Amino acid sequence: MAHVPHLLINDFSSDLVGLDQDQRHHLQKVLRYQAGSSLSYTDGRGLLGTGIWNGTELVRGDERMVAPRRSVTVAVAPPKAKDRQRLIVEKLGELGISRLVWLSTRFGQVAPPARARCRAWAVGALEQSRSAFLMEVETGSLDDLPGIVLADASGGELGANVNTLGIGPEGGWHPDELVGHQTASLSDQVLRTETAAIVGGALIRRSHMVT
Repeated sequence: MAHVPHLLINDFSSDLVGLDQDQRHHLQKVLRYQAGSSLSYTDGRGLLGTGIWNGTELVRGDERMVAPRRSVTVAVAPPKAKDRQRLIVEKLGELGISRLVWLSTRFGQVAPPARARCRAWAVGALEQSRSAFLMEVETGSLDDLPGIVLADASGGELGANVNTLGIGPEGGWHPDELVGHQTASLSDQVLRTETAAIVGGALIRRSHMVT
């Protein structure tokens, strides 16, 4: 079956939807999409639709609302390299994580990527995974995340009831940050920040699917 592009649409005020410059370029120049071809689309908040590309605009078609998933937040102390930051956003978005929080920690000295850049990466993940929900990307601290479970080698098994997981910086958690928090081990080996975020997010999403 031929690939059908999936797009995030922001304007639903008309049955004819104008696409942004990047979306038009991708359809016309990269995919060489022809007028009359099918597209799927979403508003990023649960609406899924199937429409037609008329060569310049999207003609809206059948639409339905998708039931929301159980909310999952992964909070990550950002790694230094931009490509590693991007990997975290894209892969958590593709996994269906509801919210990514760039986490401020005692040993973390890296500023999070710009909000606009994060949104662009998250949109790419939504369109790649054909999701109906756009992952939110925010900044925060442990105090902003009640009930957070911290990934740490000293912890036990990651339980099925976890909804918020914290991934520390490359220097690890400050001992004070572990006080009062449940911890969970993600592996018997030391994982890089982005690997831990992806593994943790996948384990939580999987546990929610089977419970």
